[in-house]
Parts: sequence; C-alpha cells; structure tokens
Amino acid sequence: MIAHGQDLHDLFSQTLDGLGEMSRLLEEEARSLAARDTEALELTASKKQKLAFLLNDLAARQNHLVRACGFQGNEGGVAAFLDRLDPESPQTRALLAEWREIVRLGSACRKQNELNGAYIALLQRHIDSSLNFLYGASSADATYGPDGSRRRGETSRQSFSA
Repeated sequence: MIAHGQDLHDLFSQTLDGLGEMSRLLEEEARSLAARDTEALELTASKKQKLAFLLNDLAARQNHLVRACGFQGNEGGVAAFLDRLDPESPQTRALLAEWREIVRLGSACRKQNELNGAYIALLQRHIDSSLNFLYGASSADATYGPDGSRRRGETSRQSFSA
C-alpha cells in the first residue's frame, strides 16, 4: 500500500492546486456577478469548466487507485485507505494533511458555487420580473411549458408604446 502512497501524494498535490485555482475562479465569478460583467463571466465560466474536467479526472484516478487496493472508489474509500496506513509515518501524516485540505477546499468551493448559483437565480428572477413588466404581464401570468421552461402569460396591457 505504501507504494501507492507516492502516487496518491502526486494526485493530492495536483488536486490541491486545482482546488486552489477553482476557489480563485469562484471568487472571481462572484466579483463579476456583482459587477454584472458578462464578458468576465463568460471567460470565468470557460476556465471553470476546463478545471472541473481536470478535477473530475483527478478524482477518478484517486478512486481507481484506492479501488486497486480493495477500497471503495469514493471519498469514504480514500479515507479508509488513509486510515490503514502507518499513522507514525511522515508520508502518512503528509497524506492525511493533504486529504483534510482537499476536503476543506472542496467544501469551500461547493459553498461558493452554491452562493454564486443563488445569486444568478436572483438576477434571473429580477430579469424575468423586468421583462414581465415591459411586456405587461404579471408574475402570476407566467406559466410553465411542457419542457419546464417558463413562458410569459398573455399581455393585457402595454407598459410602453413606440
């Protein structure tokens, strides 16, 4: 198992680098949302998507490694693998510290992503409300189509004329 420790260390190091970058991108996304900077948002979204693919690949490789050692290929399997290593070994202590940081950073990234998503939903509701006002439809008139997309009701009045 110790032979896999170095492989896991390499994967953990790459994962930590990736999560650090993802955290930075999520903070950048939050600033872009607050500034309503669509160009910056598009650029950040593209970078996030590429980084998410990399992080997913690293997680799959970590899971494959621990499965090869007889553990489940998930977060719990990685933790179980680490629990089986010699706790007095400096390599084990380093792996445990890296794993704790991965879990902490992963959780922080999920939380920031959820906050950004909630802010996007709030902005979308604001835009929908503004469009409903411009089209003369009330929010109560908005309906959902068969595909779940929101449609505006019939307009009974106009807010403006040209």
